[in-house]
Amino acid sequence: MMLPVNTRVVRALVKRDLRMYFSNPSGYVFVTLFIFLSAAAAFWQDRFFLNNLANLDELNQVFPYLLLFFVPALTMAVWADERKQGTDELLLTLPATDLEVVLGKYLATLGIYTASLFLSCSHVLVLFWLGSPDLGLMFANFFGYWLIGGSLIAVGMLASLLTANITLAFILGAAFCSLFVLVDVPASFFSPGLSRFLEPLTVFGHFPDFARGVISFSGFLYFVSLAGLFLFLNVLVVGRRHWPREADGYPMWLHQTVRSVALAVALISLNAIVGRAALRIDATAEGLHSLSGETRRLIGELSEDRPVFIQAFVSDEVPEEYVQTRANLLGILREIDSVAGPKVEVIIQPTELYTQEARDAREKFGIVARQIPNLSSARAGFSDVFLGVAFTCGAEEQVIPFFDRGLPAEYELTRSIRVVAKAERKKIGVINTEIRLFGGLDFQSMRSTPAWSVVEELEKQYEVVQLSPQSPITEKVDAVLVVLPSSLSQEEMDNVQAVIEQGIPALLLVDPLPLVNIGLAPSERSGANRNPFMQQGAPPREKGDVQGFLARLGVRWDKAGIVWDTYNPHPDLAHLPPEVVFVGPGNGNPEAFNANARASAELQELVLLYPGSLDEAAGSDLRFEPLLRSGQLSGNFSYFQMVQRNFLGTSLNRNLPHRPDGKDYVLAARARTASSRQPPTDGEAKEATQEEGSEEGETTDVSATQEPPPAPGTDVIVIADLDFISEQFFQIRAVGPPNLNFDNVTFFLNCIDVLVGDESFISLRNRRVKHRTLQRVEEQTQRFIEQRAAEEKQAEDEAGRALAEAQGRLDERVNEVRQRPDLDAQTKQIMARNLREVESRRLEVLKSNIESEKQAKVQSSKENMEAQIRRIQSGIRTLAVLLPPIPVFVLGVLIFIRRQGREREGAAAARRLRAKS
Repeated sequence: MMLPVNTRVVRALVKRDLRMYFSNPSGYVFVTLFIFLSAAAAFWQDRFFLNNLANLDELNQVFPYLLLFFVPALTMAVWADERKQGTDELLLTLPATDLEVVLGKYLATLGIYTASLFLSCSHVLVLFWLGSPDLGLMFANFFGYWLIGGSLIAVGMLASLLTANITLAFILGAAFCSLFVLVDVPASFFSPGLSRFLEPLTVFGHFPDFARGVISFSGFLYFVSLAGLFLFLNVLVVGRRHWPREADGYPMWLHQTVRSVALAVALISLNAIVGRAALRIDATAEGLHSLSGETRRLIGELSEDRPVFIQAFVSDEVPEEYVQTRANLLGILREIDSVAGPKVEVIIQPTELYTQEARDAREKFGIVARQIPNLSSARAGFSDVFLGVAFTCGAEEQVIPFFDRGLPAEYELTRSIRVVAKAERKKIGVINTEIRLFGGLDFQSMRSTPAWSVVEELEKQYEVVQLSPQSPITEKVDAVLVVLPSSLSQEEMDNVQAVIEQGIPALLLVDPLPLVNIGLAPSERSGANRNPFMQQGAPPREKGDVQGFLARLGVRWDKAGIVWDTYNPHPDLAHLPPEVVFVGPGNGNPEAFNANARASAELQELVLLYPGSLDEAAGSDLRFEPLLRSGQLSGNFSYFQMVQRNFLGTSLNRNLPHRPDGKDYVLAARARTASSRQPPTDGEAKEATQEEGSEEGETTDVSATQEPPPAPGTDVIVIADLDFISEQFFQIRAVGPPNLNFDNVTFFLNCIDVLVGDESFISLRNRRVKHRTLQRVEEQTQRFIEQRAAEEKQAEDEAGRALAEAQGRLDERVNEVRQRPDLDAQTKQIMARNLREVESRRLEVLKSNIESEKQAKVQSSKENMEAQIRRIQSGIRTLAVLLPPIPVFVLGVLIFIRRQGREREGAAAARRLRAKS
């Protein structure tokens, strides 16, 4: 039974304490300091600009530590000051219960903290000034801040209740609060297991959900339980003046201690039970932490006659960096289990080494533990982690051996369910070229190479087969993948083209400079990549006409042209050359991603390495549709300018002048027969073939009136880069760094799906955190890049004019000698030669001076741009940190002036009364 609470008494106590706090200038000092420190934590760190994301990740990492100082400062005077001034006796003689007094004190302090937190919402305004933050994420972040503060305030109040010394109350408050913020850190020095055991009792065990935009009920219950437990302790300590010495033969303090411990154990047990339910609200704009409508639709299409069985082998304890991955995986599995009913049976098996579950995982599905460095432990070591999932449906089986951090759990799970549930999978034919996607023995280096990860990724969804282009291709496939067709002979190109002209869609990856093997560049002579010390074997074959091959498919490609772009949204990757092309909305080109093409409409950022450019072939009747474009500050170099050769081998020229030519370049495009119609998607194939006829309810069969299927037409997607699906991008996706969200793999798979007519996974694949960059910083940086390019062009032009003038003066003096009538021809020739030698030496010196001056101007322009960018960042830091606290500080000064005025008026009135008496 709940104790009755007189809300009028509680409200009066809240008003009293709030009035005392906000009528005192020191209260405004604390609020100002809180806003200042939180703003500094959010925006002053260099990592904020290096990440280039409009969020509060930097503040989230340190906010609980910030409260270790702010909460004790806020609560140290709640009880200690009352006892010091002797007003506690008056307070406790009011017609109010101990619970009402404690609640009044707590709500007043919570109100002060809430006001401070509300005023710190200026951080969100700063983010809106810089970019487009996710409001749902911001709400979850601040709700988490409020819950942390609300729970720790109750802890700090208990510390203040134990002493009349304010300084000691602050120290005790910081010590008590640190038990729930830092207790797992010292525990890790003794035992990693102890640290993991205590982590659910700490703030950092629950706040990360709010930091990523999830309002979890388990986190909410934890903070409410912590506040409730310490409010109960506050009430006990306040009411100890009423305790009898003994009760039932035992000291009263022992009774209350046992009650407190029992309550703590009950709350811990309740939190443990509720935590397994995984109840949560996804507040993010993208809704990444809940099942999408697409997943629900795909699950709804499953048949109850062929249920899918999911067995998840998951470790109970994982290193800190995999905690969130494990939580996401288990959360999505439980949601699928609850939504699918009998169509999907989910079994989650806690798995550790040397157990029966581990043996079953290895023997039945090939799932084994992966050794993960345990960086959170005080002792260096590795943890053996199971995060594997097996899917079975009848005879079909699909296994994901390990869930890496960057893999989208919902997409991987839904795709695997769909693959095993459908007996037939579409077939992708991979044309064998010199790039060896399937790995094998490289006869040039005599080394065995593994298969590319892109093959494994395709095999998760499709049946993948190898096709040899050396003879006519007769195997039936739904699409073909041709990687580096420039390495094929003319006969092989003709065989591939014959397949494409039969109506088989194709994805072509061409590359003017493949970094995986520069010797395979189309501009290299045939066999340039051969080992010169290997004299045996057949002579190198001649390469086919790849430009003619592509022209017949509606695409014009300059095999020697290499695109570069100055756009780089990652300051920590500023060392990369402009030939590493970042494609994104921030590059100034509104058509960077074709919004009308399914394969590219929802992309956020791609990176291509030394890509080429595409255009529509002259005279082609195929419809040419660009998918990716570079920015406006881009240009083009020749392969022969970029690649340098010397006796040590081949190297890339890093010193070429990058002057934008004002054009954008198509980096990927689709070419198809204008009248061709794409195969229906799975959803379209299930449309009804009957429609209502007359008003009497008759039905009309419309199948006879439907248009006949179109004749096979050409449908190809060409991407002017091969390296964008190299191993390093799969590694980036697996590691999942927070500021690198490249859509390279997503774009590749989208293209395959579009070509085969199965777009059911594109929406799921595109469900990821939106890359919300600091757009204002990017815009200003782009302006400085344009200014730098103009300054460098001006320096180049000035140097060119100076050299032209010097050369003109030399030619003019030589002509004067040759035109002198008083000299014979031999003398003229001798004098002209001597003059040319002398002037040539002067010209060389002048050229050197002009070149040095030009390089100095270019370097000065570069340094000026870097200084201006740093000045922008410093200005933003200063405004973001100093401006928000100013209104509160000014209000505090006004309150101080007003209070001083009232004190002077009171003193003057007192003097007048004394004078009258």
